[in-house]
Amino acid sequence: MHHIKKILLILLFFSHQLLPAQKSYELKLIPVADTSQIYDIKHQSKFKDLKSLNDELNRILRDLIGNGYIAASFDSIHYDSLQANAYLCRGLKYTLAYLEPGNVEPFILDASGFKDKLFRNSPFSLEEISNLNERLLKYSENHGYPFAFVKLDSIRIKNDTIFAALRLEKNNFIVIDSIRIKGSSKIKPVYLYNYLEIKPGQVYNESRIMKIRQKIKNISFVQEIKPFEIGFTKDKAVIILYLDKKKASQFDGIIGIAPNDQNTGKLLITGDVKLKLINMLNRGELLDFNWRKTQPLSQDLRLNFVFPFLFSTPFGIDYKFWLLKQDTSYLTLNNKIGVQYHLNSDNYIKVYYDAINSSLLSTSGMDNITTLPPYADIVSSNYGLEYYMSALDYRFNPTRGFHILASGSFGNKKIEKNPNINPELYDSLELNNNIYKAGLDISFYLPMFKRMTLLLSTRNAFIENEDLFENELYRIGGLKTLRGFDEESIYASLYSILNIELRYVFEQNSYFSIFWNGAYYEKHTVNEDFSDLPWGFGAGLSFQTGAGIFSVYYAMGKQFDNPIELKSAKIHFGYTSLF
Repeated sequence: MHHIKKILLILLFFSHQLLPAQKSYELKLIPVADTSQIYDIKHQSKFKDLKSLNDELNRILRDLIGNGYIAASFDSIHYDSLQANAYLCRGLKYTLAYLEPGNVEPFILDASGFKDKLFRNSPFSLEEISNLNERLLKYSENHGYPFAFVKLDSIRIKNDTIFAALRLEKNNFIVIDSIRIKGSSKIKPVYLYNYLEIKPGQVYNESRIMKIRQKIKNISFVQEIKPFEIGFTKDKAVIILYLDKKKASQFDGIIGIAPNDQNTGKLLITGDVKLKLINMLNRGELLDFNWRKTQPLSQDLRLNFVFPFLFSTPFGIDYKFWLLKQDTSYLTLNNKIGVQYHLNSDNYIKVYYDAINSSLLSTSGMDNITTLPPYADIVSSNYGLEYYMSALDYRFNPTRGFHILASGSFGNKKIEKNPNINPELYDSLELNNNIYKAGLDISFYLPMFKRMTLLLSTRNAFIENEDLFENELYRIGGLKTLRGFDEESIYASLYSILNIELRYVFEQNSYFSIFWNGAYYEKHTVNEDFSDLPWGFGAGLSFQTGAGIFSVYYAMGKQFDNPIELKSAKIHFGYTSLF
């Protein structure tokens, strides 16, 4: 009864309603019994208000109870205008003689981090026991027992020594029955089973259940209209998701018609058309199409197709096609096919095959040249490995987290002699040799203050080969790589880009930013060998409207020895309509 009384006093103290705050207070601890018990209790004595004083009293009790004085309490607290007198009864320091495992299996104890020495002949700590109970419950909930509970059993108190045993009541073993969808979304459950990593017949796992809302938030084509629910029967759980269809497919394009200065009487059609179809088959698939024609004789066509979780497995396929026609210089065809293995919903490993065929379009005037042109007829085959890892709080406009994309490939490259070029010019070249490529993109989103996020990102890549031509190189510059420069205007065999951007996020998909980006790049080809450190800075705005997302960046850049001039500033526009 004495211990019960002490515990009730503790609970009454923690639920004590504070008196109205005053300007200044001084705390005086007064022992109920032995005065020596006060001197080794470190505490603050002066406070600016009563709230701070009461917080200190709470801390004193927590420390005492955590160090084995489980019956410690304040018998009474008397306040006057300047001082609070707290009458403290510390009581006995209890020792835990031992904590027996009880009915808890050894493998569960090991998985929960149970250390026998922490609970044998040590101060009785409610916090340590509470933490152990929490770990035991978490293990149980993640292994099919969501209704488990833990308690202390066979408790005996002898003088100042406590003896106890653990008791784990697992209750019903639960497996997943199904995921059911209510709402306008037509997404196939098979996609959600793989994306959420929750499948029929799987043992109930609370940690995966708790991630459902965040993962749903990162799916672009559905939106949660109310929190999910779980229905339990005797041994099964049904997860009910309330999802509506969300506009995610994208289309935007600009078509221009103007007189063709190079061909009098003819019209020049230019444009930039993007079409992204997402989840049209309700399987989370992606079809991305982009056609650009910004110069009279040039075209850029890109196609990307991704189909995840093929045959309800962690495997998916993707295919990329790229056609680049650079005026009358060359035509490059790039086919890349890969097989993804999803480690989880956000991370994957991919193996791929990359075939590139680049050929000269016109050799007019090259009959008598004495050096090779910057372009060549090239065929290469590459085998590669790619790894993607993401841990973002929100995929489309993150405020914290990181993502990493790393890739590497090796293969064979063949330079084909063009019949219209003097064959002796090829004598110094290795016509058939190895080629190596690697890339690494890393981004960190660091929250600062309430609505601000600092983005630190870097993009890196290199291509290694004895005899490189310009139609093999990477092309950087523009909105997605290096702002302040024309789109894909810089040719590089090696580059490293650093971006520092401070964002003020005023809506989920809208932000204002200021940024600095800089790069180091090298251009090593058969005709050129140089490096440079271009950099740029500026500000940008991205915001979502009912029709889509609009982005605009104003940036100035410096390259080689050219000075920064307002007249050379770049304005990068982006607009995406959703349907």
